[in-house]
Amino acid sequence: MNQTLRGIVIHNIKYKENSYICRIFMEHHGMKTFLIQSRKSSKISKPNILQPMMLVEFEAAIKENTQINQLKDLRIAVPLSEAYFNPVKSAMLLFLDEVLYKTIPDDYVNQKLYKLLWESVQLLDDAIDARNFHIWCLLEISRHYGFYPFVEDTDVTYFDMATASFSKERPSHFHYIDGESCQALFEMLDQEWLQIQPVSLHSSIRKKLLESLVTFLKLHLENLREIKSLSVLHEVFH
Repeated sequence: MNQTLRGIVIHNIKYKENSYICRIFMEHHGMKTFLIQSRKSSKISKPNILQPMMLVEFEAAIKENTQINQLKDLRIAVPLSEAYFNPVKSAMLLFLDEVLYKTIPDDYVNQKLYKLLWESVQLLDDAIDARNFHIWCLLEISRHYGFYPFVEDTDVTYFDMATASFSKERPSHFHYIDGESCQALFEMLDQEWLQIQPVSLHSSIRKKLLESLVTFLKLHLENLREIKSLSVLHEVFH
């Protein structure tokens, strides 16, 4: 029986002239793959409905142990005012979409992560200054994946990416953050987006943090491959 569902579009590819294979992350069913067939006159055929991280609603009967489900009446659940028209925000959505596509496996259910992402897309759309958003969002994603940075002492010098912990001693390997980047990361911990939004970071610090957090995710998620859209963000910011 069909039910009304909501989800976040995480990657899609064109399958045939009027159809797409699309992965959608949902609150209770997790990550599922759908075949979306459309007529030229339908809303599904319009490219904006399948933008990265689009918040959508649709009708479907989810069948377990089925690789590809079908849906109908795909529509935008929450209209966004500028996220896909602002070059900085759209680049961030493209980046986050790729990170999530490469880290969330099929059938993976994480209701807290879903809630974070659903709300974060709207926070980004509303943001007056979005330059720190991807840093904050990657940190929060790591929390819901189970390896959020750990702090024992407030007097910190290094962030060890392998152990997800801050320390005074330099790690014996090279996967660590130090200097101003380490301090900036430390000050961002356990902060809401509204607290992070006005934080002033030099572009070089922001670039270092972004690259380091991608490495941090790779160290803890073995299936995470190269993030190609990282270069797009660098172009937007520099």
